[in-house]
Amino acid sequence: MNLTAMLVDDELPILENLSLILPWEDMGIEITGTARSGVEALDKVAECHPDIMLCDIRMPTMDGLELIRILRERGESCEIILLTGYQQFEYARTAIRYNVHEYICKPIDYLSLENKLRELTEQIHKKRMASESERHRNVEMENWIRQKQVTDLLAGEKKMSMGYPAQAPEQLASSVRYILILVDVEGYFRYSIGWSSDQHQQWHDEILSSLRVLTEEMEGSMIISVRKGEWGVLLEASGGWEFQSDEIAQRILLKLDAMFAADSAMKVRIVQDATPVCLDQQIAERYRHCQRMLMNPSDNRDDIRSVTTSVSSRLQPNEATKKAAWITREELELFTRWIRQGNKQELVHLLHSLKQRLSQLEVSSDSIGESNIRFLLVHMLRELREVDAIAEQEEKQFWDALQMAASMKELVELTEAIAHAWHSKQGASRPSVSELVKSACEYMDTRLEQDLGIDEVADWLGISSSYFCQLFKSHVGVTFVEYMTHKRMESAALLLSTTEWSITAIGEATGYKERRYFSKVFHKHFHMKPSEYRQSKRTGT
Repeated sequence: MNLTAMLVDDELPILENLSLILPWEDMGIEITGTARSGVEALDKVAECHPDIMLCDIRMPTMDGLELIRILRERGESCEIILLTGYQQFEYARTAIRYNVHEYICKPIDYLSLENKLRELTEQIHKKRMASESERHRNVEMENWIRQKQVTDLLAGEKKMSMGYPAQAPEQLASSVRYILILVDVEGYFRYSIGWSSDQHQQWHDEILSSLRVLTEEMEGSMIISVRKGEWGVLLEASGGWEFQSDEIAQRILLKLDAMFAADSAMKVRIVQDATPVCLDQQIAERYRHCQRMLMNPSDNRDDIRSVTTSVSSRLQPNEATKKAAWITREELELFTRWIRQGNKQELVHLLHSLKQRLSQLEVSSDSIGESNIRFLLVHMLRELREVDAIAEQEEKQFWDALQMAASMKELVELTEAIAHAWHSKQGASRPSVSELVKSACEYMDTRLEQDLGIDEVADWLGISSSYFCQLFKSHVGVTFVEYMTHKRMESAALLLSTTEWSITAIGEATGYKERRYFSKVFHKHFHMKPSEYRQSKRTGT
């Protein structure tokens, strides 16, 4: 793009020579006007705002220095080359004060002036390129800060306090409303177990690139990636947003369906919210609601498509019912039982029930739910290792996947993947007798305070009561009752020695609700009363 120049001199021959002798077009400069006085130049500069001005100093009515002073006060930033027949130091000093580019004495050396103009043209182009690059960087920085703020908000983190650029932090408080389209790839986490970090990055870059192409025409749109395998598309809810949202959702569905057509292990699921909100805490609430919808996937592909267009009526505020986020001790015991008994049907049923419950968590309970699922996964992997039901390399991949999982959905997918891998390893083999007895002892040791019976332990192992009694006596050398009594007395002795608990409390903690009976059993085992035992430990006798 050509630069523009204005020539200002009260001598007409000089104006004509400047216009005709210098190769303006070859230098990439277009002359937009000439003036023979400072007053005339002021009016023309206000109209055309030239990039360069060649200006004489000594002119009638208003000289060049006064002209430059007024131009600078008005904010004109054109580059100025002063032309003068007078070599006075005061002129040069004033020119420097007004940021004049060059000071040239008459008579003019046109070849030297041409060289200086070419240098100046190159400098102006470089400065503009640098300015445009800086502007572009600022725009990118503003967009990055804006997206980072929204991403942190959806991830449950605090808003950024970053102050650069100055206007960026104010954007989240804008009155502009957005609608959320949540895009999820079902099965990605389970399918990608074992991928390298480069494979994960390449896959996500490809999806993100497709989403950007599909939404590039939507001004003000944002694509937020909070979790792996999931993207939030935010569209400005301006006029006709319902139609635009439907159209974008359908285009995304068709595009990603085509990308995954050759791989039935992954399917696209899209949830459209129906409530336009501002980018404050409201958007985080809507994001959680959409996530809960994805936690209840349908096996029917048509149902998934219908969710894309009709789920909006189901996504109204305050619809989720708060449920307990904790995985109970009884549930952990059931997981252990079904793994050791090889009962996949019950295990899958238990996982499904847990998944349904976790999908209804309130935002404040999500972190509790994630922590519990992680604990459950560790528990499952350890149990699978105990019964040798999973290959070593496969187990390593699952441990790595557990480290990478960053959301409730990914953790639930991992439990399903582990259950599938365990089932594929099941065969005719059953736990050995020693493994059964070891499991029974571990189960009993953690329940000394309970009224535990033979039937309960046998049922937990998945064997008959009579067979359990036979196995236990032959391998441990004592009966079930003798083993429990011995363990309870050891625990009671430890509590008497190390705590100030009352004897009644220690009895209850070791399975004896009645103090007199506890004392009787303790005396029979140690040949002294509980109080005497505690005293003997204190005196060292």
